[in-house]
Amino acid sequence: MDDATIDEMSALEDHHWWFVGKRLLVAALLGERLDRGGLRILDVGCGTGAVLAHLSSRGEVVGVDRSPQALAHCRSRGVTRLACADVAHLPFGRAQFDLVLMLDVLEHFVDPAAVVADVRPLLRPGGTLLASVPAFQSLFSEHDRAVQHVRRYRAGELRRVLEQGGFVVRRLTYTNVLALPPAAIVRGLLPRLGFHGRSGETDFREHAAWVNRLLVGAYQLEAAALRFLPRLPAGLSVAALAEVAGADEARRHEPSRAARQRA
Repeated sequence: MDDATIDEMSALEDHHWWFVGKRLLVAALLGERLDRGGLRILDVGCGTGAVLAHLSSRGEVVGVDRSPQALAHCRSRGVTRLACADVAHLPFGRAQFDLVLMLDVLEHFVDPAAVVADVRPLLRPGGTLLASVPAFQSLFSEHDRAVQHVRRYRAGELRRVLEQGGFVVRRLTYTNVLALPPAAIVRGLLPRLGFHGRSGETDFREHAAWVNRLLVGAYQLEAAALRFLPRLPAGLSVAALAEVAGADEARRHEPSRAARQRA
């Protein structure tokens, strides 16, 4: 993303319903994992740092992003353990983290399984990867182009990427349920009717305070549902909780990795 888009997102992250909802969903998906205390948490593609700041009370938080502008916003939020690096050249040793976040990261890469494989050695035994990606390629829009997405995913496609990268998926669900119907209209139906968004612009906008509060309330309900329901059937995003595959599980997925290498 360019610096202007990064600045725009930073200005919205603390209060905008989408970003507040994102933090609510992260906490709901991680659940009791966050209660263990003393966690070492890495956010790969941490952006401007709102999620890291939110999790800082749960342990030691570390962020990595390739944008110096984004990392400057992280520092303004009090997050100081940061690295400016590409995902393929992460400056960390093996088995350093209990939890790795890859939130809206994999959709930026042509070979996301290779990115996942690069991250895998960073997790300690029993550690967890939380990955999320935008859902449904049919909704690919000017917003995706503005934030430099390569593609969007269905749930099964995210599962395959994580398995090819050496993980076993423990939970897989759609999220951002509320945002799907309007997005389907704005990004799916209207372009087919000849109405397109402005080139180079994201969909992030300020809303009236009461609208924002209402939408945050809807995300609170979704977060509560995720604490009890294993899977939501559809949404604007897909999220997965995964662990490093054991030897038997890795062999089970070896054919899919070989097929990917041949392709």
